[in-house]
Amino acid sequence: MTFEEIEKKLPNGFHDAKIRNIGMDFVGLSLAVEMELHVSEHGDPDRERYRRGTLRLGSPCLFFIEPPDPRYPFVPDGVPLNVDGDSVKIGQNSGLDRLIPVLPQNSSLYRFFLEEWNSFIYLGGGNVEFSWNDGAVLEGGE
Repeated sequence: MTFEEIEKKLPNGFHDAKIRNIGMDFVGLSLAVEMELHVSEHGDPDRERYRRGTLRLGSPCLFFIEPPDPRYPFVPDGVPLNVDGDSVKIGQNSGLDRLIPVLPQNSSLYRFFLEEWNSFIYLGGGNVEFSWNDGAVLEGGE
């Protein structure tokens, strides 16, 4: 799957998500992003309902974080990072633009805007998966 395919299966995509933890296994070639996803839908009595899940990326070929904006409160304070997801496009990051031609052809690329840092986390690789931490299956299959 791609990041965009998973995003479409989530109630609100990666909009107003919260990143709790990022783990990169350089030997096992995997990356895991533990998140809280906004799952409230229209008419839901709890408009701020979140659910924990894990985004996994097999065969990661790209992982970097832009430097934070020094005018923002970028120092971690013990709470998850508020993020919004976005597809990667040419012209968003000049350093990434130079890498895209040499990445594996079937790589799925994605980025998360970090509200508290006013910067982005970039991820890329193959075999993107998502699972709810309570074991439930993502609607529409995994």
